[in-house]
Amino acid sequence: MSGRPVIVVGAGGHGAVVADALLAEGRTVLGFVDPGPEAASGLPSLDLLGPDDVLDPEAGYDLANGIGGTGRGGDPDLRRRVQVRLEARGFHFTGVRHPSAVVASHVALADGVQLLARSVIQTGARIESGAIINTGVIIEHGCRIGAFTHCASGAILCGDVEVGEDSHIGAGAVIRQGVRLEPGVVVGAGAVVLEAGEGEGMLIGVPARRRGIA
Repeated sequence: MSGRPVIVVGAGGHGAVVADALLAEGRTVLGFVDPGPEAASGLPSLDLLGPDDVLDPEAGYDLANGIGGTGRGGDPDLRRRVQVRLEARGFHFTGVRHPSAVVASHVALADGVQLLARSVIQTGARIESGAIINTGVIIEHGCRIGAFTHCASGAILCGDVEVGEDSHIGAGAVIRQGVRLEPGVVVGAGAVVLEAGEGEGMLIGVPARRRGIA
């Protein structure tokens, strides 16, 4: 990863966690940008610099994506949309790797992947750009995680699971080995996914079943 200073895009809760992980890595964090008129810095020690139009692609820093995701609530595409727009302006988004994350040999991590505290990535896993592997997540051997997918805190993906891009795996969810989930899937918190199922909706419950999105 680059050793350049970093500005975190998004000053909410996920932005604070990202900034804290970067500081734990020994990176220099210059502050946050956030367009919200009521936004406050995600960490007391760091400044809110203003909206993202204050950013300068020639100023010698990287960006980190501090926009989280909670499945279908709010604006589920905001994280990807903001990053793509800023990359088109010439910015580079750095990855994040908390020092307590455990990463095995032969793991493929694309640019911008975020590995947060106590996450575990086992051998043969592949994680695509912009994905969040949140606190305490276990990604077992041979898993494939699509771009901008969020594996929320405590989720467990057993061996050879495949998750399509722009998906959300809820906190504490468990996905059985070999299950393949399509892009944009939402797995509810605490669900136990034994098979992918078919059709639209969220995977909810134990064992998980498809249910419509309200």
